[in-house]
Formats: sequence, C-alpha cells, structure tokens
Amino acid sequence: MKGQDIKVVFCGVGEAFDQDYPNTSILAIFLDKRIPVRILLDCGFTAAPSFWKMYSDPLELDGVWISHLHGDHFFGLPQLLIRLSEHGRQKDLHICGVKGIKEAVTWAMELAYPGKMTRLSFGIVFSEADSRQPFEICGIRARAVEIDHPQACLGVRFDFRGKSLFYTGDGRVPESARKVVHDCDLGIFETFSLDSSKHGHSNVEEAGAFAAAAGIRHVAAVHMQRAERKSNGQLVQARLQKKGVRGVLPEPGHVIVI
Repeated sequence: MKGQDIKVVFCGVGEAFDQDYPNTSILAIFLDKRIPVRILLDCGFTAAPSFWKMYSDPLELDGVWISHLHGDHFFGLPQLLIRLSEHGRQKDLHICGVKGIKEAVTWAMELAYPGKMTRLSFGIVFSEADSRQPFEICGIRARAVEIDHPQACLGVRFDFRGKSLFYTGDGRVPESARKVVHDCDLGIFETFSLDSSKHGHSNVEEAGAFAAAAGIRHVAAVHMQRAERKSNGQLVQARLQKKGVRGVLPEPGHVIVI
C-alpha cells in the first residue's frame, strides 16, 4: 500500500450490552513508509480479545485513544495491558484521552489486578487532550472536539499525509465541531438508533446530516443498539445515501483503507 494510507480495522462495533458484538473499538494503522503507527480507538470490557483476534501483530500497538470513561470504552485496558506484559512487551505504550485518564486507568488496573500496574514489562505514557489546541498521539497530528454525551467525551480527528479520520466516541456531534472535522475522508459515528432520539446519543439520520454538511466523504456507523441493529441495520446504508453520504454498518473484522 502507498505510504500515505490509513488502514482502519473494526475490532468491535457493538454497544455496551450487546451479546453478539464486542464493544466499539477501532484499530487505526497509519501506514508510514518506514514504520507503521498503530493506535487503538477505545477499549471496552469486551474489546480486548477482539483486538487480539483481529490483528496479526498486537504487540506492535503504539497507542490507545480513550474517548470517555464509560466501561464499554475503557474497562478492557487492564486485560489488554496484562496480556501485553505476559508476552514480554518492552516499548512504552501511549494512552491518551479525556481529563483524568491516568487516574481512571490506574484505578481500573488496581481493581482488576491489584499491584500489577507497577509490575508491567513496559512503561505507559499518559497524556490528556482537550478541544482547545492540536496535539499528537505517537507522532500523529490530532484535534479533539467535545461531544454531547452524559459522560465527558471527546471525538478525535487524525490527519496523516493528506488523509483524515474522525471518530466520535459516543454521542451527538455538535454543529460547533463542524469546522474542525470538515472534509474528513472517513467519519466513524456512534449511531445508537436509525432515527429515534435518545439523550446523549446520536442516530443515523443525525450522523448522515452532519457528515453531509461537514463534507465527510464516507461514514461508518457503529455502537447501534442491539435490537435496533437486528431490526433496522439493513436500512443504514440507504439512509446515509439519502443524505448524500457513502455509508456502511461494519461487522467486526471490516477493513476500510483511506
């Protein structure tokens, strides 16, 4: 593949309590000509095994982005960290996310595996992001936007050699974020339902309208409520197309290259 490509692997696409689909978790691989950079976007309590299953070289993971501190988006980190350590990982892992990320991960590790945090075979570099200024994760340029969700949540835009990726985490993207995410090549949107309204969550209609207005070329709809996905999942692509947006409701293992 060309050096400027971004490869997106959907390890999990489900909501918090879905018995069929692992929690939403996406591996973004920035295909540098020399050494790829691999960043996992969220890691909920059912996501870590799926990541291990979907990616052939999990020990090479460079960083993790945590959009917000709900269990289905970060409670998989203790399992991920312990397994990486069991395999003898040496290089540091960068974990970046919302305010309080270090304290939350440290607490989760101590609750899950007391004393293990200080005995990992590798170091962890924590950093907090906010929406006020650009930042980097593992050398990849990024911008954050505040998302409308009951828990403080940040969406993130990555830019890499002329290509761009936007991931919302959970919730509705406010109009104020349009300038930051304008013209992205791929937007991964939380879409809890097809068109019904639920506080703190987005739906396919809202995501499609926002993407079209923001010039986002391709939309992947994730985190759909489990019953809604079964009954209305086949309508997602058509609804997005009506908004003038190419769209997909990915399955675990689905790959998009931009």
